[in-house]
Amino acid sequence: MRRAHFAVLLALLFTACRGEKDPVLARVGKLKITQSEFQRKIGEVSQGYQDYVLSPSGRRQFLDVLIREKLVLAAAQQSEVPRSAEFRAQLEKLRKEEEERVREGGDYLLTSMWIEDLRRRGELKVDESDVRDYLIKHPVEVDMRHVLLGTPEAAAEVAKRLRAGANFAKVAKEESLDAATASDGGKLPTSLYGEVIPELEEVVFHMRVGEIGGPLKSKFGYHVLRKDGEKKVSLEEGRARVARLLEKQKLDAHLQSIQTKFPVEVVDEQFR
Repeated sequence: MRRAHFAVLLALLFTACRGEKDPVLARVGKLKITQSEFQRKIGEVSQGYQDYVLSPSGRRQFLDVLIREKLVLAAAQQSEVPRSAEFRAQLEKLRKEEEERVREGGDYLLTSMWIEDLRRRGELKVDESDVRDYLIKHPVEVDMRHVLLGTPEAAAEVAKRLRAGANFAKVAKEESLDAATASDGGKLPTSLYGEVIPELEEVVFHMRVGEIGGPLKSKFGYHVLRKDGEKKVSLEEGRARVARLLEKQKLDAHLQSIQTKFPVEVVDEQFR
């Protein structure tokens, strides 16, 4: 809201500049500083400085900053640098990186809009009754820790140590291959049924609190688990999470139904 208010005030300051679509505020040689550039640049600075720029002296000081930038640019354009091989190579690299960013941004925009279109068409609709039924069937969330190992032998040895009373958090920090959780003693996010990878949830939701489970194999490796807690979730607490979970399940089912149109081939041998 504050930024929008500032933009309105700034626009009012330039209402006297009429007759051009984008009035020129200053020139440095052949380069120009336009009203739109001035406003855009102000939007990039800190909020506190924006307040100062609303004053006449602040506006002029900021314009002086932009004039100095244009002076540096004008001098650089007239130098030998633009004709150097190094500059051309760096510019080409920059173009390719920008093209890649635009492609990735376009892909993200396209997929987001496609999923939103599925929602509008009701393909991913989740009813309140669906949420209620899910929480009746799966009413609890669990807290758990895990140690991820690379081989069944290593996992069996760790499981043996933990069942003998070794400190789980310490072992996870020292042994787990899951860097994202190892530093926190192997602690995983509090999870509802369906929010845990399938190979683990069929076990952990039937374990007793404090029990050590595993080793269990998943696509990530071999897991040794400890269930730290369990709590019943109310409809109010779980509504949004369950709705997201069920929507994802519907999206997964939709993708499964159309996958025959888009054959998948893993080319690299090491991933087969």
